Amino acid sequence: MANVLDVLSERGFIEQTTHDQELRDLFESEKVTCYIGFDPTASSLHIGSLVPIMSLAHMQRGGHRPIALVGGGTGLVGDPSGKTEMRQILTHEAIAENAEGIKGQLARFLVFSDGKAMMLNNADWLTRLSYIPFLRDYGRYFSVNRMLKAESCRLRLESEEGLSFIEFNYMLLQAYDFLELFTHHDCKLQMGGSDQWGNIVAGIDLIRRVRQGSAFGITFPLITTSSGAKMGKTATGAIWLDPERTSPYEYFQYWINTDDRDVVRFLSLFTCLPLEEINAVGELEGADLNSAKTVLAFEATALAHGE
Repeated sequence: MANVLDVLSERGFIEQTTHDQELRDLFESEKVTCYIGFDPTASSLHIGSLVPIMSLAHMQRGGHRPIALVGGGTGLVGDPSGKTEMRQILTHEAIAENAEGIKGQLARFLVFSDGKAMMLNNADWLTRLSYIPFLRDYGRYFSVNRMLKAESCRLRLESEEGLSFIEFNYMLLQAYDFLELFTHHDCKLQMGGSDQWGNIVAGIDLIRRVRQGSAFGITFPLITTSSGAKMGKTATGAIWLDPERTSPYEYFQYWINTDDRDVVRFLSLFTCLPLEEINAVGELEGADLNSAKTVLAFEATALAHGE
């Protein structure tokens, strides 16, 4: 069976990995549990979340076990990564409701039955932490100098609003999540967007220091269209996975309108079609390329909304 790292790499999912060879050996030797965090700031995910979702789907297809971690606890704090201003802080009730919506959407891409995948909420452990013991037991492993160098902190420090103390704690909490999943679910791999690199590395470091364990990270590139636009954003706003917010028809149309230059890349990322079929599309033009866009739209919409 192909190493899932090769599958992800060939399909364009990987920007950076930690410990390349050791990670490859891990996938050769065992069934790997991996996780990605999903931010519960809305009751629906949008197309911008599809790269993480599809990477978990490929992990599962490769015989590994994905964990989708809803940030019910970290959502109470707010992640500064990639943001120039502080996020709105949500109530427990709003986050719980959003988490339910997200689980329903992920269930279209992942099989949760028989423990094949898990959905967890970090509120279950983060909200129970006591401040002084947490600082004593885990805070001592973090260097403020290194935290300030992380891209997420640096951007905010240079911004008008600055970085609040509550958000500065975010890296510790995300690192603690990884430690928790490593300890209780044998989760050895965290994946996330390229803006999460600092947080992922902090978690790997914490696992090494506290548990003397080996853990790994993979980051995904930020996907933009050939015209330079952010993926999933249109003139009318975000393209949501929730059919109440973006109808399946509108969703289908979004993919039909893909730029010619993006068709092969998007087929690789957003469908499960075999690569040999996808690579043949690179030779097409005109009407044939339009029919390839129809295939992309059908496959992507079938994944999100069913055939």
